[in-house]
Amino acid sequence: MKSLKQLFVAYVVGEVQKRTTSGRALRVLDVGCGTANYVPGLFEQYPDITYVGIEPIPASFEKAQNYTDGIEKATVHFGLAYDALEGCEDESFDLIISLSVLEHVKNLKGFVQFCDRYLASGGLMVHRYDLGHALYSHSWKEWVHVRLGNNVPSILPETQFVRYVPEPEVRDNYEAFNITPTKTTYHQMPNAKALEKHLTNVDSTAIEELFAWELAHQEEFVAIPIEVREKLFPSIAVWGEK
Repeated sequence: MKSLKQLFVAYVVGEVQKRTTSGRALRVLDVGCGTANYVPGLFEQYPDITYVGIEPIPASFEKAQNYTDGIEKATVHFGLAYDALEGCEDESFDLIISLSVLEHVKNLKGFVQFCDRYLASGGLMVHRYDLGHALYSHSWKEWVHVRLGNNVPSILPETQFVRYVPEPEVRDNYEAFNITPTKTTYHQMPNAKALEKHLTNVDSTAIEELFAWELAHQEEFVAIPIEVREKLFPSIAVWGEK
């Protein structure tokens, strides 16, 4: 069974592929790729893409290497998304994506600037971040880290940083680097995430149908007042075009 994360990544790649007319293989940069456990499945669906991931946490980076081992067109780099990316040319990626990363980024301006550097003209940038840490803290430690991240960010190192990220701030940073925000989509109700965990080993189409339902009703979600909407759908994706 595909996870909600896998379904989202495949959907975004499919959207970019529809727009690409250059004739060359689609190039994807995944900023903060984590374990990259969804990458093998992505290549099953889109075998011609080129995938580059970046991950700053050693344990996750090691797992990402394992998951991408043997995939010729997949590479993972160790590090933060601020400096030059070795072996990659500027404006060479058709899609730059991140999943549950922005809430852990201390220098959002520098992060978006980095992404802009590597995004090709006409390319798509999609950063999907998680407000669950801020809205549904699972422990006192997480609650404290969010408050520190919101108010005294210098105290926390980047690998422990977390905060509430206002959607207008993300859009403003896109626009600062000539990325035009095109839409914001809302995903992954908290109970849906819990449901997914229970269905991990079950032969079911429930998660695929749930994701399709999310996509079908975005206009209705956007009509909900933002303070309610973010609690219902704490996973927020801001889409932008260069």
